[in-house]
Amino acid sequence: MKKIASVIYSLQVAGAENVCINICSNVNKQKYQIYIISIFDAIPLAEKLLAHSNVKVISLGLPLHSRFQIFSPKVFLKLRRILKEISPDIIHSHLWGSGAYILSVINGLKIKNRIATIHTSGGHYKSSYWLSRIDRNIEKWTYKFLNFKLVCVSEEVQKTVMEKLQISNSHVIYNGIDIDYFRPYNGNVKFSSSYPIVIHLGRFLPAKNHWDIIRALPALKEKFPQFIMYFLGSGVKEGLKEYCYEYDLIDNVRFLDVQKDVLKYLNIADIGIFPSSYEGLSLAVLEMMSCELPVIVSDIPVFRKMTGNGLCAKIVALHQIEALSKCIIELARDKSQMEKLGKLARKIVVEHYSLNRMVSSYEKMYDMSS
Repeated sequence: MKKIASVIYSLQVAGAENVCINICSNVNKQKYQIYIISIFDAIPLAEKLLAHSNVKVISLGLPLHSRFQIFSPKVFLKLRRILKEISPDIIHSHLWGSGAYILSVINGLKIKNRIATIHTSGGHYKSSYWLSRIDRNIEKWTYKFLNFKLVCVSEEVQKTVMEKLQISNSHVIYNGIDIDYFRPYNGNVKFSSSYPIVIHLGRFLPAKNHWDIIRALPALKEKFPQFIMYFLGSGVKEGLKEYCYEYDLIDNVRFLDVQKDVLKYLNIADIGIFPSSYEGLSLAVLEMMSCELPVIVSDIPVFRKMTGNGLCAKIVALHQIEALSKCIIELARDKSQMEKLGKLARKIVVEHYSLNRMVSSYEKMYDMSS
């Protein structure tokens, strides 16, 4: 049985963290013993692993907001000691950034098989900040000197890796979701008195462009006074709520933080919206699509790829508020178009972005590591 140590910053509720959990909990239990090492102490997603005896979670215990402590000698020694005790056949890292520096402790350990999954095309890869440039260089040379196999979650991420890290020999494995779980309810009654119900999933980060969504809503209210907008995600900024009060949207907009039963909200929603500035390969958009929601997304390469070049979606240029409003209103007025786009969306997810397809691809990579 192969032992695999997956290393990640934390197990918070977020895209890359969910990908890590989904890989670890769905690989063949007869072939792999999995260890997840979380650098920080925030591990709420570990609850999903309670029923998986082949997966063990170890936290280095750093407070989540003490990021510079990762450079402490104590952290290096603790991680090195844990890896020596586990003696994994494969080390698989997620979300590196400055974590690449920490994982350099594996130098000298007998872990010949090293895999790193790159989850984003943005963040420190796009930043011109001096610390980000240093971070990229550390990451680049760690990958090269320690002979890591790189996995990119989309072609756009692969392009970023080539441009920013000057590494050309990477592989693409698409993120996948559980299509048997994320599916439309049978007999679900859409088009309620609150029609349309619009939904966005994701943390309140600048790149997600929540302000674009909020500013598109007054025009929607003129046409559909009873509409509901659900925001599911942590970190809501107070300015957004103030805007809702100012523009008489507060009765229409629901800021719900992280929800365990995301599927329930996806199945009462009519339209999904996701105008991000950049993404790796968004699980949230896949979940919407798999539940047969017509989606409105920003005009970035990864969304064009995910939606079949707009076959199952409305694609809007970044920060075009009026166009965003028009797309929501147009869809809400045309229920047959909504149904058509939703069914096409699920078909694309089933064919290209299933959890089984993703896990099978990672298992092949693990098996190729001798």
